[in-house]
Amino acid sequence: MKTLPSLPRNTGSEPRPSGPPHASSWAAPPEFYLDENAVTRTVRRLLRELGYVCHTPPEVFGTRAESLGAADTEWLGKIARSGWLVLNRDAKIMERLDELAAYRAARVHMFYLPGVATRDHLRYLVETNLHDIVMYATERNPDVWRITDNGVARFAPRTRRRLPG
Repeated sequence: MKTLPSLPRNTGSEPRPSGPPHASSWAAPPEFYLDENAVTRTVRRLLRELGYVCHTPPEVFGTRAESLGAADTEWLGKIARSGWLVLNRDAKIMERLDELAAYRAARVHMFYLPGVATRDHLRYLVETNLHDIVMYATERNPDVWRITDNGVARFAPRTRRRLPG
């Protein structure tokens, strides 16, 4: 009979509580900016029910009409240095030079959700990874992450290959 190795008894880390963390579980809960193409009302509702403050494009621009179709450079400029965590799905920001410069100037933590995810999948990803999202966002230097079914990972932008010639 084959015996499987057992898991270590003490991994040195505290076990995570079940369910996503409520805003009150943090000394200073983060605030979120939910880009218009990033999240659904379901995700916004989840975060607000957990006590997090969520900012939306209409709030930042004054009205929904003014926020519709606003360039990424515009909203990044408006939320610059706010300390808000950005939930977004437009990874092209990291490829367009003017938008990349606006992101760097804004100095905000950005978390990318999958572009083709359904409403329920987006909620699931935020709900199951919320602890890690908030923990990564406590890092001093803003960075960019991807939220996937396997967890939160640093975003590695695609590099374009140079054509020979």
